[in-house]
Amino acid sequence: MSNEVTTKKYVSQFEMFGTVISLTLFKRDQAVVETVYDYLQDADRIFSANREDSLLMKINRQAGVQPVQVPRQLYDLIKRGVVASRKYRDSFNVLIGPLVKLWRIGFDGQRLPDPADIKARLQLIKPDDVLLNDEQQTVYLNRRGMELDLGAIAKGYFADQIMDLLQSNGLKAGIVNLGGNVQLFGRNPLTSDGRWHVGIRNPQQPTGQPLTTISTVAESVVTSGIDERYFIVDGYRYHHILSPLTGYPIDNDLASVSIVTPESTLAEILTTVCFFAGSRRGLELVDHMIDVEAVFVTRQNKILMSRGLER
Repeated sequence: MSNEVTTKKYVSQFEMFGTVISLTLFKRDQAVVETVYDYLQDADRIFSANREDSLLMKINRQAGVQPVQVPRQLYDLIKRGVVASRKYRDSFNVLIGPLVKLWRIGFDGQRLPDPADIKARLQLIKPDDVLLNDEQQTVYLNRRGMELDLGAIAKGYFADQIMDLLQSNGLKAGIVNLGGNVQLFGRNPLTSDGRWHVGIRNPQQPTGQPLTTISTVAESVVTSGIDERYFIVDGYRYHHILSPLTGYPIDNDLASVSIVTPESTLAEILTTVCFFAGSRRGLELVDHMIDVEAVFVTRQNKILMSRGLER
């Protein structure tokens, strides 16, 4: 008898949100793939900060004018983002959009802004200036020029929703990859122990071989790093992870952080929080959390892992 694994995998890919969305399933089911695609199309109309007709942008247009009532799913994600922004004031911030648009790192027109402009934008990214009404499901940004941008949390939320959708349609295992945000579910049918093997990319060579590989049960693996979007002025490298306290890119020993935890939305928040903490304090934070593991890669390509991870 042969011991060969006969399970087939079916990979579907489509471009959305400026990245490649990939579904890996172990059962051919075109209908459920189309359901996922339709869900993401709807999500773009609701959550996008890059299209003027989205419901999120309706809130931004009414900044300093009036509260806006929104559907429950958008309200709940905004509330979670705002609560996290108030908890982690030195790092995570869903209002940082005006600052991002000032720098435009990774986009046409990227530049080193005038310090006075940075100081002015810092006044527009204060999470206490968001007024939330749970009963009315309204969101009010009480200063003109404020903007909500859920880019730091939305892909995690989408990954969680897609996993639920796939499982509710009878899928037992699979991989949801939203441009580096990886959500695993079920037992891996291609390994004897059911564990998944996930590569952690090399920040120095982001398109090449992974720097290391971790073994994990079905969890979410989300990475934040400085290797993708940056520019150089007078020999200094300005990357896209901006501090909500200073308005400038955070400067510490890290090149990337990968968080491993069951919920992808939480993983998105914690990658930012742990990146700002730096390798030593970040490891301490993770080692005091339940069901959270992390891989830190320093700018010297040194790998640091939390206690519960297996290579």
